[in-house]
Amino acid sequence: MSIVQSNFLNFKNIRHAFSIRSGGVSPYPWNSLNCSFFVGDKENNVIRNKKKILNELGFKNDFFIKQIHGNRIVNAEDFIDSLEIVEADGIICKTYDLPISITTADCAPILMADPINNIIGAAHAGWRGSLSGVIDNLIDKFRLNGSNLENIYTVIGPCISKESFEVKNDMIEYAIKKDEASHYFFSYTNNCYFFNLPGYLKNRMERNGLQNIYCLSEDTCKNPDKFFSYRYETKKNNFITGRMINIIGLFSEKKNKNFLASS
Repeated sequence: MSIVQSNFLNFKNIRHAFSIRSGGVSPYPWNSLNCSFFVGDKENNVIRNKKKILNELGFKNDFFIKQIHGNRIVNAEDFIDSLEIVEADGIICKTYDLPISITTADCAPILMADPINNIIGAAHAGWRGSLSGVIDNLIDKFRLNGSNLENIYTVIGPCISKESFEVKNDMIEYAIKKDEASHYFFSYTNNCYFFNLPGYLKNRMERNGLQNIYCLSEDTCKNPDKFFSYRYETKKNNFITGRMINIIGLFSEKKNKNFLASS
């Protein structure tokens, strides 16, 4: 298996995955299960890599975005028939068999599900997007679509941890100006400052009223053989690396019965 999953999102008709970096076809420096079209890898490699993950989950295609470290959330249904490359950092969807995905290599992947109303969401949350409210906006989209906060289940996937995320003074000043509460998530060790991104995200979700939150607590930067990590690669002066896919979808058993039998 080339994926990590969480029992926290184990609901009927909802399937999800956080991919790892091995098991694909991409050569160095994207080796090997790169799932992003936007990091210089050959398109056919990415298609083959994504197909592997989609097949494992029983899906054929996914809706994805070009991430820009912002806070825009889009409805997948608005672009079903479009060839447009959509720039955003989060997606919400209510359509069966239309999985949604985001890609990461240290930033936090967020997968959300409301199993009562059959609504799914995904967000790419780096420090800039987190501070500018990408999570707040995704939660607002769920509420606008009829979700009650107590019915939303959220998993924070593999990302850079507080032990690996060294930051500078200008980032700390920017963060506190954007959100004063962020100062609780900076620490000082061995003459260096560090930022607890997953901890901050969990706190921000709680301040927005979410109750059902789980963090996988896998550090991408400390596990470069398992995950892509941009921070790890840049320390070696390599500024190109692949991306993991983080995907969630509403699955129709009846519609996909024949597809699964032939896979």
